[in-house]
Amino acid sequence: MPLFVRQMLLGLVLIVLASSVLLLSDLDRRKVRLLGAPRVALLQYASQPAIDESVKGMIDGLAEAGFIDGESVAIQRYQAEGDIPTLNLIAREIVGGAFDLILTSTTPALQVVANANQQGKLPHVFGLVGDPAGSGVGISREDPLDHPGHLVGLGTMMPVEETFRLARGLLPSLRAVGVVWNPGEAASEANTLVAREICRQLDIELLESNVTNSSEVYEAASSLASRGAEAFWVGPDIVVLGALDSLVGPARKAHIPVFTSISGSAKRGALFDLGPDYHEIGRQTGALAGKILAGTDPATIPVRNTPTSKLWINKTALEDLRDAWKLPEDVLQKADVVIDGTGVHERALPLSKTWKINLLKYVEIEDSEEAERGVLAGLEAARLVEGRDYQLRGFSANGDMATVTGLVDAAVSSGADLLITLSTPTLQAALSRSRGLPVVFTFVADAVAAGAGRSDQDHLPNVTGVYSHGAYDEVIAALRECLPSARAVGTLFVPAEVNTVYHKDMMVQAANAVGIEVVAVAVTSSTEVTDAAMSLCSRRIDALCQVGGNLLGSSFSAISRAARQAKLPVFAFLSAQAKQGAVVVVARDYYDGGREAGHLAARVMRGEDPASIPFQPLQTTRTIVNLKAARDNGLTIPATLIQRADEVLGRQ
Repeated sequence: MPLFVRQMLLGLVLIVLASSVLLLSDLDRRKVRLLGAPRVALLQYASQPAIDESVKGMIDGLAEAGFIDGESVAIQRYQAEGDIPTLNLIAREIVGGAFDLILTSTTPALQVVANANQQGKLPHVFGLVGDPAGSGVGISREDPLDHPGHLVGLGTMMPVEETFRLARGLLPSLRAVGVVWNPGEAASEANTLVAREICRQLDIELLESNVTNSSEVYEAASSLASRGAEAFWVGPDIVVLGALDSLVGPARKAHIPVFTSISGSAKRGALFDLGPDYHEIGRQTGALAGKILAGTDPATIPVRNTPTSKLWINKTALEDLRDAWKLPEDVLQKADVVIDGTGVHERALPLSKTWKINLLKYVEIEDSEEAERGVLAGLEAARLVEGRDYQLRGFSANGDMATVTGLVDAAVSSGADLLITLSTPTLQAALSRSRGLPVVFTFVADAVAAGAGRSDQDHLPNVTGVYSHGAYDEVIAALRECLPSARAVGTLFVPAEVNTVYHKDMMVQAANAVGIEVVAVAVTSSTEVTDAAMSLCSRRIDALCQVGGNLLGSSFSAISRAARQAKLPVFAFLSAQAKQGAVVVVARDYYDGGREAGHLAARVMRGEDPASIPFQPLQTTRTIVNLKAARDNGLTIPATLIQRADEVLGRQ
């Protein structure tokens, strides 16, 4: 056989073998597509540790939401290697492809895909974006619900102020800090503006040098060192992070440290990093994408910020510095990761003491139990170990306010170190009787109305936590979807419970905005609920829309029973009430709220002052539909509402 024929045959065999391998490797994804599972395009601008970690978190978050790659979803990953023209080409390919959702990581990826997807062909979820409102894609800074209907995601707040204050604490004489940054990156510019203001307050001169590509970083850093920089700060700048070695080199030559707002940079020579937990940000972004794949309308989801952070310390970077930088023991105790001569160590040391935590509940209902489980998960996620780092005791007042007061007094007299309160009454009791003991709250409608402060930032010095305004607009929208001709709804409320009054007033505002009247009836005790509910159901109303509250939550069965007898559907705000007869519930995700409160408690236990930790709003929701309750009331739930529900009860 001639040589050229043998070579041709060999080439054909290799092609067949290669094709077979590709077919086998893609077999699972092809099966997924054949089964009709959704397809997700996941785009990252560049491969850097922080970005890679966020992308891994996105995949994990999707999996937690039930969308496992290769089984129940097909994820196609794209990477532009830091090249904008390539990013544009990929964005156009994705938008023109057969995908069900786009996930992007970093501001450039958000901006390019948003431009390619202006017509809203595909829902788009973004993460790892420092300043969503400043990215120029139509997101409002004032109203978190004012954004393109197909586009939603999470902002990543950099703790710039805390970073510079920590640097000043490690070197009290610090007077000049250099920063190299790319003005073409929106997130980098936004954080540099913050740094300027913080440096002005701290009497630190911020020496700046602009670059447009990674090849300019070394020269820019060398110039800043010659101008008298005593340290370099690195913000969320993709160009500089991609050339971090070119900045660390001049810093070492000048015997000055580098500190950053990017977790993980300490591995590459920075003295410390105080920045976001990128895996956690990615996980939350992936979970958000999972909700949209399950049917939630992106237009109904607010763009919010993720306040998670991690502290990395590199003890080896102290060597050969010209100034007396020090790492106090209390700072090392707060660190999530410490690097020394023996390697990289995740937090394993116990806290300086074992904290005594009292967790106080007003009533035993499913939603407060969800919040409690979230608190425990948050403490665990913060790598705190029960028995070693803290001892937690849970108490319930079983709906009795006098008992709540006694529980707070008992906590103070028994030497508790921290109170975690679930509900407005327990928070109010703690505010008046905790004697300065740190308090972290969750499962609270409005902490300001409860007396905890004047705003999220301006609050009592010993208090922080997570509050959750009810999903008023969402519940009213669901009611209007089920009952297009509804003109009046009824609710009970408790004048003595500030949270219930707040819920009632906000629901009235949401209902009136769409032309629905609210008939509100006051009750003062559980013995009045049955008669009040029956009286309310006899009014000229089309449904009950029952606001949340402690007394009303524990008495909801009586409300539901009266409505069922009157053949009136009930719409509600607490997830447990779907199982008690509500036809539709749109509830805040109290597990998420508890988890965030657990994170805040961990920060307090590691030494942060509660006065410096803003109150955090909880905005994630769960929609639950009870088809049996709807049938019992002769109500047909629209298919679109059933499809986007997080949980459906009573299927036949």
